[in-house]
Amino acid sequence: MPPRASRRAVVAVAIWAACLALVWAVGLVLERAGAVITYGGAPPFVGHVRLRVSGGTVVAVLVATLVVVRGPAFARSARWGVLLLAGWVTTAAFAVALATTDGWDALTAPLRGEHDYLGVVPVVREAPGVFVRTFTERALDYPIHVRGHPPGFPLLLAGMDRVGLGGAGWAAALVIGVGTSAVVAVAITVRALGGAPGQDVVRRALPAVVLAPAALWLATTGDAFFAGVLAWGIALLALASTRDRAWPWALAAGLVLGLCPFLSYGLLPMGALTLVVGVSTRRWVPTLLAGCVVLASAGAWAVAGFWLPDGIAVTHLASSLGRAADRPYVYFVVADLLLLGVLVGPAAVGGLTGLSRLPQEARLLVVVALGAALMGALSGVERGEVERIWLPLACWVVPAAAVLASDRRWLVAQAATTVVLQVVLVSAW
Repeated sequence: MPPRASRRAVVAVAIWAACLALVWAVGLVLERAGAVITYGGAPPFVGHVRLRVSGGTVVAVLVATLVVVRGPAFARSARWGVLLLAGWVTTAAFAVALATTDGWDALTAPLRGEHDYLGVVPVVREAPGVFVRTFTERALDYPIHVRGHPPGFPLLLAGMDRVGLGGAGWAAALVIGVGTSAVVAVAITVRALGGAPGQDVVRRALPAVVLAPAALWLATTGDAFFAGVLAWGIALLALASTRDRAWPWALAAGLVLGLCPFLSYGLLPMGALTLVVGVSTRRWVPTLLAGCVVLASAGAWAVAGFWLPDGIAVTHLASSLGRAADRPYVYFVVADLLLLGVLVGPAAVGGLTGLSRLPQEARLLVVVALGAALMGALSGVERGEVERIWLPLACWVVPAAAVLASDRRWLVAQAATTVVLQVVLVSAW
C-alpha cells in the first residue's frame, strides 16, 4: 500500500478510536444524569468492565499469534478448498477460546439466560402449531429475545430438542458452526462474483477476517446463526448467477433466504445485499426465481398462522414498552456506527479508506452492508446491542481489510483489539 494511503488508514483508525472513547465518556455522563443508555456501565457496549485472564485467553492469544505469523503465507498458497476449511475451523477455535475466558460454562451462559430462546422450547415442543398460530397475540408474554424476533429460531431449537439435540450445549454448537461458517460463505460469494480478483481479495483479507472482534460474539448469540444463514443464502444466489445451470442453485438460495425473515426481522433490510448479485452479474433471473421461493415461504408461514407484518408490529410495540425506546436517539446513531467498526476491527476500518482498490463486486458488497447499517442506525430501531445485531452485516464489511493485508502490523492490531476487548469487557453475550 502506498505510504500516503497507509497514513490515511492510520488517521482513520485514530479518529475512530478517539470517537469511540468520546462516546464511552459521554455515555457514562448521560447514565449518571439518569438517561437510559445500556446496562453494565460500559457504554456503548452492553456489559461491564472487569479485567480477567484464563486458559481460554492463553489459547486465544496462541491462535491469534499463529494467524499473524503464518496466516498470510498460508492464505496466499493454500488450495481454495483447504483455505476455506482452515478459515472456518480457525474462526471457530478463536471464537470458542475467547468465549471461554470466564470458563466453559460461559460458552452457553448467554443462551441459557432468562431473556433468551431456550426458555420457550418446552412450550414450543409440545405444541409447535399452536405456538405459531398464537405467536403475535402472546408475544409480549415471552422472553425479550423471543418477542423481539419471529418464531423461526425457537421452532428450530424445539425441533432439535425433539430429535435428542436439546439444551444449551447443542444450541451453542449450532450457533458456532453456522455462525463461523459465514466466513466461508462470504469468501465463496466474493470469488463467484469477482473471479480471480475476488479470490485475491479473499486470500489477502482472510487472516484479518478470522481475527476480527466479531469473533467475541460468534459463539454466544443467536445472531451469529442468523449471520450464517443470510451469508449462505447470498452465496448460493451468487453461485446461481454465475453458473450455466442456475435453477437448482437459485432454488436452494430461495429456500435459505426464505428462512431469514422468520429468524430475525433485522435480516429484511440486510437482504439488500442480494441485489449486489444481480447488479454484479447482470443476470436477474436467478434472483427473481429465488425471490419467488422467498414469497412462497412467506405464504407458507401465513397459512401456518404467522403473518410477518403482524409480527413486526408486535415487535415495535414491545420495543416501545421497553427500555430501548428511552435510549437517546442521537447518541446511538453515532454509537452504533462506531460499534460496527469494533466488530470489523481496525484493519477493516483502515481498509475502508482504500476501498477503491478492491474489485467492483467486493466494493459493492461492502458499500451496501455499510448502507444497511446506516439506515438501521438512522431508523432509531436499533439503539444499542448492535454487537450482536449487526453480525450479519459485519461479515460483509470486514473484507475491506484486504487493502491493508500486506502489512502484518494491521493483523497485530486486529488481534490485539479482539483479545484486549475480551480481557476487559464482560459482555452480556
